Amino acid sequence: MSPRQPGSTAEAIARESRHAAHNYQPLPVVLESGHGEWLTDVDGKRYLDMMSAYSAVSHGHAHPRLVRALTEQAQRVAVTSRAYHTATLGPFVEKLAHITGLDRVLPASGGAESVETAIKAARRWGYRVKGIAANQAEIVVARGNFHGRSTTIISFSTEESYRDGFGPFTPGFRHFDFGAVASLAAAINEQTCAVLIEPIQGEAGIVVPPDGFLRAVRKLCDERNVLLIVDEIQSGLGRTGRWFAYQHEGIKPDGLILGKALGGGLLPVSCLVGTTELMDVFEPGSHGSTFGGNPLAAAVGLEALKVIEEENLVARSAALGAHLLARLSQIASPMIRAVRGRGLWVGVDLDPRFVSARRVVERLAAKGVLSKETHETVIRFAPPLTIGRAALDWGIDAFIETLREFEPAPAADTDKHGVRVIASAKTRRVSAMKISAARESLAPSETSGYAAPRAQLMMSEPDHFEVSYRINPWMDPAQWHVSAEHLAADARRGWSALKSTYERLGAQVFVQPAHKGLPDMVFTANAGVVLDRSAVLARFLCAERQGEEQHNRTFFAALRAQGAIKRIVEAPAGLAFEGAGDAIWDRTRHLLWTGWGQRSSREMTPFLAETFAVPAVDLELIDPRFYHLDTCLCVLEHGEVLYYPAAFAPRSLVVLEELVGRDRLIAAGEDDAHHLAVNSVSLGDDLVFCHASAGLRADLAARGYRVHVVPLDSFNRSGGAAYCLTLRLDNLSCRDAMRPGDARATVVGMRAAA
Repeated sequence: MSPRQPGSTAEAIARESRHAAHNYQPLPVVLESGHGEWLTDVDGKRYLDMMSAYSAVSHGHAHPRLVRALTEQAQRVAVTSRAYHTATLGPFVEKLAHITGLDRVLPASGGAESVETAIKAARRWGYRVKGIAANQAEIVVARGNFHGRSTTIISFSTEESYRDGFGPFTPGFRHFDFGAVASLAAAINEQTCAVLIEPIQGEAGIVVPPDGFLRAVRKLCDERNVLLIVDEIQSGLGRTGRWFAYQHEGIKPDGLILGKALGGGLLPVSCLVGTTELMDVFEPGSHGSTFGGNPLAAAVGLEALKVIEEENLVARSAALGAHLLARLSQIASPMIRAVRGRGLWVGVDLDPRFVSARRVVERLAAKGVLSKETHETVIRFAPPLTIGRAALDWGIDAFIETLREFEPAPAADTDKHGVRVIASAKTRRVSAMKISAARESLAPSETSGYAAPRAQLMMSEPDHFEVSYRINPWMDPAQWHVSAEHLAADARRGWSALKSTYERLGAQVFVQPAHKGLPDMVFTANAGVVLDRSAVLARFLCAERQGEEQHNRTFFAALRAQGAIKRIVEAPAGLAFEGAGDAIWDRTRHLLWTGWGQRSSREMTPFLAETFAVPAVDLELIDPRFYHLDTCLCVLEHGEVLYYPAAFAPRSLVVLEELVGRDRLIAAGEDDAHHLAVNSVSLGDDLVFCHASAGLRADLAARGYRVHVVPLDSFNRSGGAAYCLTLRLDNLSCRDAMRPGDARATVVGMRAAA
């Protein structure tokens, strides 16, 4: 029978029901093909996949690179067993070790198999390394956990339906309340060998723990000599906007369990990755897997990792995930109890008094959007990381429309006709971004009692500034020397006015001394880039500026000695990198924008991403007048991006539109761009410019910003303005990255260094 004939869906469901075990309750759709984020059923109807097979299809369906890797390797050799070495396993495990920062990999097939591997490894470590008495080792797990459905794993599940009728259960596990450090501390004892935890609980309803929880878990494990094993089968490999969800808190586990997306949506591929100390408990014969690490799985797994890396899927998840979370958070519906998530992994918790989650996902499927409920109340949204912004918005709109169909009769929020008033999609998106930014901003005075400054900035004295050479189209030494004394005085006045403006707006400014013969040292943004108190130092392309490097190195070393920063990283030899001028942190989208093509090397992008453990997106600059990214792109407090389109390569413009959204992009006109207006500094709702046209001011005012203009004409002659003259020292990739004590140490250290 042709799959396109009438009745295909009903007949296919009936056949499956007759012969397949009834351990699933699928939605009444019969899927036949898929490409990217779209699926097609046997009757030819298309669906948007907002589920991704529980993150197994993070690359999208039938990704051409993965299909090619699969078919080419299958035609060579697919399965040999681990009785022999193979050509594909070495590159695969080497790549995994590099990405995770851990030492060794033990590959397997399904995710539960690798969880079982981790349990065996932890217990043997407990006996052989920690010295726990034989057969007494215990593993501490969270209530509400989901790590699989094997007999041992359901033994420590707290979901009764997973356990009913499957006893007797395996002993050796203790429970704590997820997100509660005190509960975890009470559960750990002398027999504890490991804490096994999901960084975000998926099956429990996309439950995100409190900020700082994973850091506290890591600290507690270190203090009690206990392994920390993190299960990232669902959350890992870019799903939450970082390679791994634990990176949101700057920790590293002893063991990491991966799966699902590791197989590229084509094969079951999983693994345990761990430290040498953990993985050395295995010797030949102590563990094995016939299909684990087979040539086909290794080839597909390696290509899956490369696609995530080379197609910026982690950054896409961060940017589009912020958009998804913001839009869902702004839905005005009495049926929504909570919206939780990170990256492209969000759960909407519905009030069961109004509707069951199952009814909503069934209605969504009828509209062409596939999702899945968990625990009767939570609807999961986890689309492929390759999803387009337009498709994502279409899916969200369909969800909003579906909710309205189940809402109770209109009450207070109605117009004169009794129609429920809901803001337009554009208004919701704008408001959501502002709320998201406000939630994510640091508020030490509210959380700790310590009133830290709103911004911590570094500037360099202008005493020796002049235009004495030409390294960009703005610079003309001959014109400078015509009125050098006047221009130098003007530079000092402009610099002082800029510093005073920052201080008036509540910022704390720390000053680096000037050095004769290094006139461009005043452009402090090029000294390096600082994120989470780690500094990556500049390595200048132009010989005229290379003398600044040692002075910057000395200054940052003094800051580190005083506790102002915790780490200094040198840019790799052979690569050019001009600091925050070509590396701009986007707090709304949780990613780093980098510029290349003029002064900084493109290869710095993966280096910065790895160093800071954040996603990074490179943008190609094609106009020599806009030689640094900061001359043509500025990220504003509430997520808008001010930019000059003509400075970017066409492909980079596409990336900006996709990740930022057209409604969030503010295009600077030619007059503003050529007066370096984009090279501005955002301090909350206050924006500091050297120039802003009436039209630009009006646009920004309409968005809730206050514009402050400080003329910097002399610096403009070198192609620099407010941002160039300023280096931000308090950029944070997560809320709790700098504690109050750290902030005080920063202040002391900078004063001492200055």
